[in-house]
Amino acid sequence: MEELPVRVKIADRTYRLFVEKDSETTVREAAKLIQEELKRYREMGISDTQEALAMVAFDCLVTKLRGEKQVQRLQQMVFDKITQLDKVVSPVISS
Repeated sequence: MEELPVRVKIADRTYRLFVEKDSETTVREAAKLIQEELKRYREMGISDTQEALAMVAFDCLVTKLRGEKQVQRLQQMVFDKITQLDKVVSPVISS
């Protein structure tokens, strides 16, 4: 797939990335969210850029882990429901 050069600004630095065309919007949105989070931490009194970026990274990983756990719970619920349906349907199909 074709890659596009994309420039994003994070913490007063510009980064040139090469991303797939269908990912460009997501990459720009991610950079914007990082900037917003940095601003939030700076408003909370964290003026050191490295410290603020570390907190943004930490928050992102916590959110990612929560999402993964939620997906696992949903997958287990779906598996349990399919198992229940199988127990109900299998005897009817077998006879």
